[in-house]
Amino acid sequence: MFAAGFLLAAIGFVGNAMWRQIPWSPAALLAGLALVSLLLAYGLARLFQCQAATSAAAVWLGALVYFAGISPFASVLLITVAALAIGSVLVPKGWDARVPLSVLAGLALLCGIVGWLLPFPLHGHAVYTLALLAVIILRRRAVLDMVAPLSRSWTAAVAGSPWAALLGVLVLGLVSTCAWVPTIHYDDLAYHLGLPYQLETLGYYRMDAGSRVWAVSAWAGDVLQGMAQVVAGGESRGPVDVLWLMLTVTMMWKLCEALQLSPRTRWLAVAIYASMPMTAGTLTGMQTEGATAAAAVGVALLIQRTMIPGRRELLLVALLLGLLLGLKVSNLMVAGPLGLWLLWQWRAKLPWRTLPQAVVLALFVGGSSYFYAYLLTGNPVLPLFNGFFHSTYYNASNFHDATWDTGFHWSLPWDLTFHTSRFIEGSDGAGGFTLLALLGGLLLAVTRRNLRPLALMASLVFLLPLTQIQYLRYAHPAMALLVPAMLGGLPAADQSRRQARVLALMLVGLVLGNLLFVANGDWQLRQGVLRNVLVQGRASTTDTYAPIRRLAAFIRDRYGAQARALIIDGQNPFAAELAGNAFVINWYDQELSAMAAGADGDPSGERWSGLFKHTGANLLVVNKVGHTQALDAAIDKAQGARVYELGDLELWTLHSGVAGIEVPAPAHAVVVKFDSSSTPAGATVVSADLDLKCKAANVPIVISWDVTEADGQHWQRAEWARCLQTGKAEASLEVPLLSKVTGFSVNAAPSQPVDLQLQLTTATAAFRPDLAADRDLALRLRSDLIGTVKMWNKARRAARKAKP
Repeated sequence: MFAAGFLLAAIGFVGNAMWRQIPWSPAALLAGLALVSLLLAYGLARLFQCQAATSAAAVWLGALVYFAGISPFASVLLITVAALAIGSVLVPKGWDARVPLSVLAGLALLCGIVGWLLPFPLHGHAVYTLALLAVIILRRRAVLDMVAPLSRSWTAAVAGSPWAALLGVLVLGLVSTCAWVPTIHYDDLAYHLGLPYQLETLGYYRMDAGSRVWAVSAWAGDVLQGMAQVVAGGESRGPVDVLWLMLTVTMMWKLCEALQLSPRTRWLAVAIYASMPMTAGTLTGMQTEGATAAAAVGVALLIQRTMIPGRRELLLVALLLGLLLGLKVSNLMVAGPLGLWLLWQWRAKLPWRTLPQAVVLALFVGGSSYFYAYLLTGNPVLPLFNGFFHSTYYNASNFHDATWDTGFHWSLPWDLTFHTSRFIEGSDGAGGFTLLALLGGLLLAVTRRNLRPLALMASLVFLLPLTQIQYLRYAHPAMALLVPAMLGGLPAADQSRRQARVLALMLVGLVLGNLLFVANGDWQLRQGVLRNVLVQGRASTTDTYAPIRRLAAFIRDRYGAQARALIIDGQNPFAAELAGNAFVINWYDQELSAMAAGADGDPSGERWSGLFKHTGANLLVVNKVGHTQALDAAIDKAQGARVYELGDLELWTLHSGVAGIEVPAPAHAVVVKFDSSSTPAGATVVSADLDLKCKAANVPIVISWDVTEADGQHWQRAEWARCLQTGKAEASLEVPLLSKVTGFSVNAAPSQPVDLQLQLTTATAAFRPDLAADRDLALRLRSDLIGTVKMWNKARRAARKAKP
């Protein structure tokens, strides 16, 4: 029966002419990288007298550090060690797989803690680095105790089957090349990068669901990306993705050991899972499937290994189940089967007294996004189920992507293997051949008592997401559970060397078959992004495939954090990395997309002008093919000027200022006031430019800005300006304020009592609505908390005074 699956896969391969779907160029590139790595590994093995698998691991690790960056790698390493230190509290000495379980538990706790602190301005490089180092120092003995035996454990694991270990390491290395590519996925640019960039730029997360409808959805994966970015001072996606993969395969190896599979089979399980095209896809972006697989295998390992569960075991499972829910709400379909297995496996020995603590711990780790989403938007899973919750941030309907509604049929394993393009943004073969080839092993596993619970649970984890939407990526994490169960159904290979060799050759053939199609699992690999990285570098590759990222960097560098950009390109709503200071015309932003609907039908441009004013945008990003008569009329009215072009993208500046009025001033000084009668009613971005004539001298000019807010408070800033040899001096201001502006003036005077012959040339000011601040739900939350504390303190003082 085991061979029947391979026979089906072979028949399907020939019958569907799958060789036509092989992306030969990417496959040849991977083959070349494999050959180079083997040559280097051979040289290192001879030089240092070590196993080939060890030297190959060193080669691929060095390549990751080089291509992904030293700072991102060091950042993820620091977080990993800190997670090890934290998680070791729950994973005592003597536990099998203590290191990966400790790291996973520590990451879960870190994501939980940071998730609850997201709306508060506490997130910075120094804070994170010092906190992580403090944890490591406090738990240094535990860390050293766990790290010290790793070398011996690795040597023993490799010695069990050197050639299979080399194959596993080689496949992992080839797949890790996906972590070398820059972040250019659609969802990452439109959504996932938002949280990391806001933490790095602002020190907190805005939770701006008005600008990005997914902003308050489950965020544990993005929280870890954000932590790594804050510590590194730049994007760290690649090393984070590799960390999740390494945790997954390490615990898969241990799960195979718990199933009493041979060392050779354990390494082949690693190679099979790593070779699957969808596994490679988890390393090219910031989606949650890689982390989901790690958490799921961790729970499965705990349940399989633990015969007599105690308090720590239950709390550790709760941590990992909480992490699953914190990654994605649909992971309920992963946590549910795992929970049922746990209740069955531990039914007679479950530590019931610890259950309330476990539930609280799970909610702490995974509940922050759901709590804040409900508190701030009225829908804990926005935009899902909004037909029930009726949040104002999405239309009153239940969000569902009908693109992948192909139907749940009995032929699904066949179709997922050979007609994969119906179920994923990829080509046929993107799912690999593992599901069909090892289907016989799964059926055999169900007949074996020690394998049956894992096999049934893993099958449920795979099938449940597909009953809701036939999208392969959502089901792929289950393969990390299915592969050990499938291989557990292997015939007793140890009874015959010939049989063992045949089975090994079949499994190696499966690995190679998966690798041939690995580029079909992600458009980046199929379109040669990896080759571009190797030849042209990451920056050039980003410009080629995601030019708007260069434009976003230009906006940050040239115009600063107070710039407000409106991106008019509905097909590419890539505003996430501008940290909430950019807006898109896309369904991600329900309000602006509604306002823009039909705007091109007004040739006067008034509707576009109203949208410009509503957003407070002073920058406009337009695709050249998106110009219309109405849009161009609005740009003209706003005195728009094109300042930058990159491919099909244009960057325009918009101007809407009022001239200042010079008023009587003290001797040698200039005072200018601006009309503030028509300023926005709420949060405002104040922009001003001041040009003076002067007499060149080695005496600075003091420029004093004074803004009066609605509550009578004054915002003031003083700075120096120099009178240039041309007889001119300039100063400018760009500041966001949280309330209406009722007065604005600027005073220019010499810093010493000398006459610089100051004269006003021009002075203009613009008062733009700050939509970014209005949509800042974290800011609103903090303001409400401060107000509540003030009221409580006031009531407390009044009660004290009332006492006799």
